[in-house]
Amino acid sequence: MHYHKVPLLYFLNAATEFILLVTVFILAGVLRAFSPIGSQFGMWDVWTFLPVAGLYALANVACYAVEGTYRTLHVKNWGKQLFLVGLTNLAGLALMATVFYTFRVNQLSRLLLVYYYLLSIVVIVGKRFAFDKAADAYVRRNDIASRTLLIGSGELAQRFYAETFRGKSPVSLRYSGYLAPAPCKALPDYRGTVQDLYRVVRDNRIETLVLVQDVQDAAEIRRIMLLADSYHLRVAAVPVYNDFMTARSELDSVGSMRYTNLHLMDTCDIMGVNIVVTDMDKTLRLIEEKLEDWRGKYICVANVHTTVTAHEDPDYQAVQNGAVMALPDGGPLSKYSRQQGYTNAARVTGPDLMKELLRQSATKHYRHYFYGSTQETLDILRKKVEENYPGAVIAGMYSPPFRPLSPEEDEEVVRRINEAKPDFVWVGLGAPKQERWMAVHEDRVQALMVGVGAAFDYEAGNIRRAPMWMQRHNLEWLYRLMQDPKRLFKRYFVTNTKYLWWTWRQ
Repeated sequence: MHYHKVPLLYFLNAATEFILLVTVFILAGVLRAFSPIGSQFGMWDVWTFLPVAGLYALANVACYAVEGTYRTLHVKNWGKQLFLVGLTNLAGLALMATVFYTFRVNQLSRLLLVYYYLLSIVVIVGKRFAFDKAADAYVRRNDIASRTLLIGSGELAQRFYAETFRGKSPVSLRYSGYLAPAPCKALPDYRGTVQDLYRVVRDNRIETLVLVQDVQDAAEIRRIMLLADSYHLRVAAVPVYNDFMTARSELDSVGSMRYTNLHLMDTCDIMGVNIVVTDMDKTLRLIEEKLEDWRGKYICVANVHTTVTAHEDPDYQAVQNGAVMALPDGGPLSKYSRQQGYTNAARVTGPDLMKELLRQSATKHYRHYFYGSTQETLDILRKKVEENYPGAVIAGMYSPPFRPLSPEEDEEVVRRINEAKPDFVWVGLGAPKQERWMAVHEDRVQALMVGVGAAFDYEAGNIRRAPMWMQRHNLEWLYRLMQDPKRLFKRYFVTNTKYLWWTWRQ
């Protein structure tokens, strides 16, 4: 059970060991006071040295933190754990002895330090064993282990299954079957071939994929990664040279099997929405690289308003997280990601993304379809695009009526879009309407859909964008508010307040 993003649990785990180390010092003092060995020693001496014991405990806990002990409650290797605790406590003991010597404490009892050292190792390792079992029991009782699908059926897959799932399964993974060219008697729950991956993931609510093929094909792994990336699945790979692997920070292990986590994009969980960690250059490269794979999919451009709305509406949250990317349009979102350690996180706004892709169209031959806004705005937008982005091909434009479309009308719109063969469909319906529209039309519209809000009005000149200094300081919302206070005041006041309250609680 990893919880490095929950500072309170991290602190409580460290505080527990600090309290235990101080308590053990008192217990060691009691043993020393009643020990027939050594010179006379009373409980008063124990209380006298208690501040030094606190220093010892603090130094040890700091060392444990540096070692990464508090990142998880799960203990992988008990021999290694015993060695690390013994070595760390020995360093702390040397610090305590140095303090005694520096301040010329005559009552120093070496026997007390021996008792303390041995007891502290037993208690700390015992505490970690107990917490490990408690975490295991909690995960099992609440059924929160990750549903795991193996891909492969050879010797490597059978070995991984035997060490990981046979008998008592580990805390973090729960076996949900395997994919392979053909069934294997040694593995239960055959789910089909890799071609069935989408169906199996959808029907079994798979959360983790583990690649355990004896022969790993790069092209196939890439296809798997693209699907996993679209549905925010965790992917791990067991290298075929596993027996030659040694423990490294980027590897996890189950028994003697080691595996490494794979990912194409980092995301930061903000109020339940998976905001991608990116910048404009990286986003443009990803879109160029994956455009063909992402046809029929959609990109959400998230800000504080949409993120708070998604936090309160599970259906809308599912729409946001169903996108191939939820970009941080709002400056506070990229700022929060940086505060969580994603130092490369930067703001990527919908209007700026549309500008950049229109600008690249002359050389990359992109075709664009604009869906949304009024016909008047679209007419102005067409002229602006032709003037400012020579070579950009406008495949079509459509201003939907301000009412729900009938099924027949909707089918006609989809047909018109697909016949125009665009690469991008820019959807300017405003949030949350545009995100819901894209989700409903996923895999029906054969282009990459991008919800860009007011980008049509910006490009057409109907609305002025905030000065660059306001954009850099995350004040574009204030500029928008001054332009349309009657409509935006309630939205910004309510959602910004909720967002600030949520971030303060974090």
